[in-house]
Amino acid sequence: MSKQLTIVVGLTVVGFMAFGLALSYYRNILFDTHLLEIAQQNENLQNHISDEQGDLDYYRSAQFKDKYAKETLGRLNPGEKLLIITQQTPTVELSTGTDFTITEQQQATFDETLRQMPVYQHWELFMFEKDKIDELKRGL
Repeated sequence: MSKQLTIVVGLTVVGFMAFGLALSYYRNILFDTHLLEIAQQNENLQNHISDEQGDLDYYRSAQFKDKYAKETLGRLNPGEKLLIITQQTPTVELSTGTDFTITEQQQATFDETLRQMPVYQHWELFMFEKDKIDELKRGL
């Protein structure tokens, strides 16, 4: 009986040691994966910091200061001239003949106006100013 008890106690101790070894191995694997995740996060942070450093260098540069002074404060360097460009939609003049009805004339004027407009203005009208399309159809 004492031999059996010694064997059971010995196997139990060996079992606990094997369980502890497996648990330690599992914790090491988790720790290694956590270290890899942290290394990836550090690399991402270093890339982000280097990008932000480039932006900071630009904001400290004389080029940005000159641009900011021109755009917000209206300052000009000696010898520079200011040119303001405004965009106006060209008006279309069509001869009114007796051959066309009023709706045909309106449609022709609308089509000609669209032909003369740049494509980006077509998209602006279509996406943001749908009511102006109807006004153009009726008003021209």
